Amino acid sequence: MEQAELHNFLTRYFTANQCNIIQDKDGMITVQLTEQLDEQLMNRPFYWNYVKRVGGRGMPMKVTFITNPAKKEEEGEWIHFGSPRLHQMFHTLKQTGKITRQYESKTGNTNQTSLIPWLILNVSVHYQGVQKRNELLSLGINLINGAILPTFMDRIQTISFSPIIHDYCFTLTPIIRTTSALNRLERYIQNDIHSQDDAWVQEAHQTYKEEKELLDYFFQLDTHSNATDECTEEERLVKERYKSELATLQERLLPTISTEVINTGMLYISQQTTSQLLQQ
Repeated sequence: MEQAELHNFLTRYFTANQCNIIQDKDGMITVQLTEQLDEQLMNRPFYWNYVKRVGGRGMPMKVTFITNPAKKEEEGEWIHFGSPRLHQMFHTLKQTGKITRQYESKTGNTNQTSLIPWLILNVSVHYQGVQKRNELLSLGINLINGAILPTFMDRIQTISFSPIIHDYCFTLTPIIRTTSALNRLERYIQNDIHSQDDAWVQEAHQTYKEEKELLDYFFQLDTHSNATDECTEEERLVKERYKSELATLQERLLPTISTEVINTGMLYISQQTTSQLLQQ
C-alpha cells in the first residue's frame, strides 16, 4: 500500500512540475525532466554551471523510477520511503510549493459561481522502531462545514485548478479560521496514529529491553574487571562509553513517531464539485 501511495505521489509530482510522462505502467514511471527539475534532482552541478556559463541549452535527463518491488532489479532507479531521491523531491516541494492558493477552473462558465475554501495539508508520518516505516497523509478540510477528507490529493487529481480566479467566480469567506482548521487536522492525524496496530511498539520495547540487558551485562563485567584504585580513570571512560552506547541503543530501537509537513495550501472548489467530493 505504501509503495502504491508513493507511485501516485510521483505521478502528481512530475505532472505538477510540467514533466512529460513517457510511460507509467506496473510500478514503473519514465519521465522527461525539465531543466529546472533536472538541476534540482539529478546532482549535475558542474554540467549545469557549464551550460549557464556558455549560454547554451541544457539537455535534461530522461529517467525511469521504480516503485514496484518485483521490478526493482530492472533498469531504472528504485524509489522507496527513505530514498535520498525522494527526500530531494520533498525538499523541492518545501522550497517551491510549501504554500499554494489555487482556484477551480470554470472555463466557459458565465454564471456566478461560489467557491468553497478548502485547506489541504500533505504530511509525512515517520514510524521508527526495530524497523522504519513512513506514511503519506493528504488531508483536506472544508472551511465552511468542517468536513475532513483523507486521501485528498487522490480525490482532486481530476479537477483543474488555476492560480487565477475566473471572472464569474467568487470565494466564500471561511467560517472556520485557519488556526482552528490546522488544530483539527492535527487531532485527526493523532487519532489516525493512535488507531494503528501498536504491535511494532511492543516489539521495539521488547527488543530494546533484551539488548539493554546484554549491554548492562557486558559493562558490569568490564567495570568489575577493572575495579581497582589504579583504574579510576579507566572506569570513568567505561561509564562514558556505556552512556554513549545506551543513547545509541535508545535512538535506534525505542519507538518514536514524528511528522513532517510536506506542503499546504488553500483550494477554492465549487459547491457542485465539493458535493461530489463529499459523496466519494
